Amino acid sequence: TQDDCALIDLSAMDRILDYDPALGTITVEPGVHFAQVAAFLREKDSPFYASVIGGSPYASLIGNALERGGGDGPLGNRAEHMTALEVVLGSGEIVRSGFARSDRASTAKLVRYGVGPGLESLFTQSNFGVVTQATFWLQRKPVERAHLSWRVQKLSELMPLLDALRALLQEGVIPPTQATLWNGTKILARSGPRAATSRGLHNEPATGIARSDWLLALQVYAASPALLDATLAHVRERLQHPSRQAAELTRANAPAALWQQLEPGTPSGANVLSAYWRKPDAPEAIADLDPDRDRCGVLWICPSLPLDGSELARVLAQLEALVAQHGFEANIGLNPVSPRAVEAYLAIMFDRDVPGEDTKALRCHDAVLAWLMAQGHLPYRLGVQSMAHMPQARDDSDAWLGRVKKASDPAGIISSARYEARRRGSKAG
Repeated sequence: TQDDCALIDLSAMDRILDYDPALGTITVEPGVHFAQVAAFLREKDSPFYASVIGGSPYASLIGNALERGGGDGPLGNRAEHMTALEVVLGSGEIVRSGFARSDRASTAKLVRYGVGPGLESLFTQSNFGVVTQATFWLQRKPVERAHLSWRVQKLSELMPLLDALRALLQEGVIPPTQATLWNGTKILARSGPRAATSRGLHNEPATGIARSDWLLALQVYAASPALLDATLAHVRERLQHPSRQAAELTRANAPAALWQQLEPGTPSGANVLSAYWRKPDAPEAIADLDPDRDRCGVLWICPSLPLDGSELARVLAQLEALVAQHGFEANIGLNPVSPRAVEAYLAIMFDRDVPGEDTKALRCHDAVLAWLMAQGHLPYRLGVQSMAHMPQARDDSDAWLGRVKKASDPAGIISSARYEARRRGSKAG
């Protein structure tokens, strides 16, 4: 987050240190990526899979979890299913979390918290140390599954859909992390640059999706065909409505290639193509995508929002309007993290080869984030461009965290100002 720094490259720490095929755990170093874990589990013919992200298959499991990134499936809240951290502090000391602090602890990798204060959360979204090892819990593959979606064509129709989704999640019929909501721009951007088929002005021919549309997608997993049928019937009863266009994919009606792509735990770089939305063209092969090389501009804004239909509809309408005022299209997705709240992710895509676009996009980013925070909708994660927007604590939390930082990193050599921008002027000094 500052100039005059050295970067530590941990990509060579790429060992899978342990795998338990009975209890479903995998222990990795920070250089291990999602594609590597997926290939490893395939080779082992494992009954388990690791929750994956929508980004690059070559992203670090540990890196994503430490930023509290989300994923698919019941264990999609990855940071909450990570245990036995090994951390090197700025002082040179090594600490471990939970039962991993003790020798011969039988549940060191199986229980998130041991006895005494839990340390895990101190090292997520922080600069207290460098995590060099962690264990992740794996999800058993479902016997049966289906993929359902509902499309609405107006933002006003989204409110009752969200309230119906909340009731479904409150019943515990499906985990929150198996629901996703995208706007039309986000869906279209997965197909490549908007200039290719004038998608900025017209419906995308292949899918009929318009930029004003909203799509709710659900993954339904079950342990038997009978349980799947019963779950699907209940979900349909809750969510189907004449104003919503519904679609359903099952083993029976999905093309074989598509069904294989939807296999849980299969990482894909398809979402990376959306970074090319404002570019004149993009590489044809997913494997050739390199947004940095091709000077794609992407700025993320990630607010935490209540799962309340009326408030979400109001916020989403304002976000789309604010981004449009700055000359961009709001690329928006939402993932429930509980039956009570959602994590939203708004991307501002731009072309860095266009003079002035960096400044214009940053101005848009700052205006949107400022509006959200004024509404009380604070970010749940921040990019390096956003650290100055770190919310100010109303109590002594910033001072206390400053003292923890001082104790773990006396010389202040690890990621100065990361998630602590407002802390500099606090009592911590």
